[in-house]
Amino acid sequence: MIESMVITLREGIEAALVVGIILAYINKTGKDSLKRMVYWGVGAAVILSIVFAIVLQSVGVDPENEYLEGSLLGIAGIMVATLVIWMWRTAKSLKGDMERKLDRIVQKEELAAQGWGLMIFTFLMVFREGAETVLFLMSATLGKFGLLSLIGGSVGIAMAVLFAIFFIKGSLRINLPRFFAVTSVVLLVLALKLILGSLHEFAEVGAIPMSKGLIA
Repeated sequence: MIESMVITLREGIEAALVVGIILAYINKTGKDSLKRMVYWGVGAAVILSIVFAIVLQSVGVDPENEYLEGSLLGIAGIMVATLVIWMWRTAKSLKGDMERKLDRIVQKEELAAQGWGLMIFTFLMVFREGAETVLFLMSATLGKFGLLSLIGGSVGIAMAVLFAIFFIKGSLRINLPRFFAVTSVVLLVLALKLILGSLHEFAEVGAIPMSKGLIA
C-alpha cells in the first residue's frame, strides 16, 4: 500500500511539474490561446496510460513459471533503479531543456502548427510519467494489484492532483528536493526488493546457487 502511494504520488507530482513548466512558459510568452492544446495533451496522455495499464493487467504473469517471474522481477528492479538515477542526473536541467524545446515549437509561423506541436510535446512528457507509474505499480505488485495497492495508489493520485491544482495556481510551496530525495530512497528500496525477489525465483529452480537460509 505504501509503495503504491509513493509511486503514484511521486510520478503524479513529476507530471504536475512538467505541466506547470509548460503553462508558465505559455504565460511568459503571452500565448494563452495555446493552453487548450496543453490540456488536450494531458487528457490524451492520461487516457493512453489507463489503456496501457489495462493491457498489461490483461496479459498477466504465470506465477508457476519461476523463470519468467524471476526475469520480470530482475528487469523491473533494474528499470526502477535506472529511472531513479536518471531523474537525479537530469532534474537540475529539466526546466531549461523543456524551455529550449518549447522555444522551437512556438517559433513556428502557423498558430495551428504551434498548437499541435505543443499538444504532442505535452502528451509525450505526461505519458512518460504515466507509463512509468504503470510499470512501477506492475513491478511492485507483479500484476497482482490488490485492494490495499488500489487504496494506496488512489490516495497517491488524489494527493498528486491536489498538488497539481495548487502548484499551477501558484498557491503551494513544497521542498521538492527533499520530497524527491525521500521518495527516491523508497523507490530504490523497491528496486532492491525486486532484484532480491528475482534471485529468489532463480534460486528456487536451481538456476543460481544460493544458501537455503536466503531462499527460505
